[in-house]
Amino acid sequence: MRDQDLDAGRRRLLATGLPLATIACLGCRGVAAQTVAPGGRNKFLEKTGMTTEETYGFCYGTFIPVLQSLAKEMGPERFLAALTKAASENTGQMIATMVKDVPTRDMKALAELWQRALATPPFDNALTYEIVEQSDKVLELKYTECLPAKLLRAMNAADIGYALECSGSEAAVKAFNAKMTASNPSNMMKGDAFCIERFVLEG
Repeated sequence: MRDQDLDAGRRRLLATGLPLATIACLGCRGVAAQTVAPGGRNKFLEKTGMTTEETYGFCYGTFIPVLQSLAKEMGPERFLAALTKAASENTGQMIATMVKDVPTRDMKALAELWQRALATPPFDNALTYEIVEQSDKVLELKYTECLPAKLLRAMNAADIGYALECSGSEAAVKAFNAKMTASNPSNMMKGDAFCIERFVLEG
C-alpha cells in the first residue's frame, strides 16, 4: 500500500469514520478554508490547547446527550439497533473506499492498515494496544487503555459507545476481505478490564 494512499485513507477515516458531531467538534478543514483571519491564517486552524481527553470529553458531552434523548424517544432496543446498523454500514463504506486500489488483501496488509489508522490523531493518544497474535490467518490486538470507553462509561452511555465505536469491526474486515471475520471477546465498553479485537482469515 502506498504512503499517499494511506495518508488519503487516514483523512477519509477522520472525515467519515467519526460521528458527524465529533467532526464538528474536531474541526472541518473545508469550512475553515473559507474563513481566513487577517494575515492569511484561518483562525479555525489555531490550536485550542485542549488535551486529547478534553477534546473527546467536549465532543461526547455535545452529542451523547442528544443520542440518549433519541434512545428514550425511540426505545433503547430500536435505537441501538438502528445506530449499530448505521455505524457498521458507514465503517464498511469507509474501509472499502480507503482500500479500493489495494491489490493485496491478506492479513499482513490488514495489520498494516490497522496500525497506520491507530497511529493517526486523535486515536494515537486515545488508545493503548499491543498485537498479541499475528500470522497469515490471525490478527489479534489487545487494548489496555481506551479513552472512549472511560468517558462513555462515566456518562452511562457504554451501550451507545459500543454501537458507535466497536460494532463496525466485522463490517470493516468484510469490506477489506470478504473471507475475514472479526470478534470482540473482551470489551471495555462492556465492563471488561481490556479489549480483545480478533480478526481471522477463513479458509
